[in-house]
Amino acid sequence: MTATTSIDCIVIGAGPAGSTAARELAVRDIRVLLVDRAQFPRDKPCGGGVVISAAAQLPFSLDPVVERVVDTFRVTYRRRGSFLHHFGAPLAYMTQRTRLDAYLVERACDAGVEFQDGRAIESVQIDAGVVAVRFRDGGQLSARAAVAADGANSVVRRSFQLPPFRSAVALEANLDVHVDAGTDSVGQPWRDQIALDLGSIPGGYGWVFPKGDHLNIGVGGWPSTGPTLRRELDLYARSLGFDPAALHDRRGHHLPLRDPDSVLRLGPIAFVGDAAGLVDPLSGEGIGHAFHSGRLAALEIDRLLRGDVADLAGYEQAVRREIEPDLAVSRQLQTIFHQAPWIYTQVLQRSGRFWRAFCHIVRGESNYTRFKNRLGPLAPLLNAAAWQAQRTTARRGGWR
Repeated sequence: MTATTSIDCIVIGAGPAGSTAARELAVRDIRVLLVDRAQFPRDKPCGGGVVISAAAQLPFSLDPVVERVVDTFRVTYRRRGSFLHHFGAPLAYMTQRTRLDAYLVERACDAGVEFQDGRAIESVQIDAGVVAVRFRDGGQLSARAAVAADGANSVVRRSFQLPPFRSAVALEANLDVHVDAGTDSVGQPWRDQIALDLGSIPGGYGWVFPKGDHLNIGVGGWPSTGPTLRRELDLYARSLGFDPAALHDRRGHHLPLRDPDSVLRLGPIAFVGDAAGLVDPLSGEGIGHAFHSGRLAALEIDRLLRGDVADLAGYEQAVRREIEPDLAVSRQLQTIFHQAPWIYTQVLQRSGRFWRAFCHIVRGESNYTRFKNRLGPLAPLLNAAAWQAQRTTARRGGWR
């Protein structure tokens, strides 16, 4: 495509949100082009955990790219002590984004999507209701609609000078774990466990995710913690009995966090996944909302292209109805938790009811909104506590 070409819809970014949107459009007989600046398969900084509630949104199994199935959490507080919670049913699938994203693109192509990798976007404009895309290789394209799925550093958002999201920051690395032949490739203790460290890092936590032949170890928190993350990662690895010098492929990344009034659509363009800031503030998980928003965008773009609606207002309304309420409660819980992480850890350790509620949310059998509703007359106390905690966080400059 070196000359100007026309198409029904272009999807920019081939992560979980973009691949989902493209596939959902293609199965509705819409001519869709999926582009990504990277050559596939490509890696991406991410723990690679897909919670059961996220995987359940797909019309196909993730088994071909699942390396571990997790049903147990190992929790420490400030890198000391530990307790285990075993649920007895899968809570998350451990994947590598190299394999996961390539697999999702394959499923999109099977549905009829045209995929072009290694094509970076230079700019995007809207001209007389048509999306005009300029590529860095000099190519141009016009589309009747577009999906911006190009992540936390979205070129589409920058093209329209939209303000950046607040974001958390994270640093991760991999650790090769060598064991005797004939035993589990990452060691029996990590076969089905995720490790979480709470309280060490303001606004975040540490984690260990088991993969087929290595562990993914990371730490993250408020932007103000950025300069300390390398030291915190080394301390966390050492507390687990690992030599920090053995960590490799260290990478930092941002987790964009949406404000309630952030833009979700511009003309015939829908913003999805990280490009819409749809990361869960409490857990930092973004794949579930990526799948969800990609599907919602495709449904409304289908209606737009068929002439059933005049704009993408329905997509915005769907996100506000189906995703935003949970994000709002998650923001409250995240703010409260980081004011008193020790109390939260004690509740998590000692309250089976709280632990089960958490697991049901992870599995998609409940959600944050229903959890808050079950508080009944205590719900206003949650609102008040979150409001006060937000004021304290702002005063301490946690988001700077």
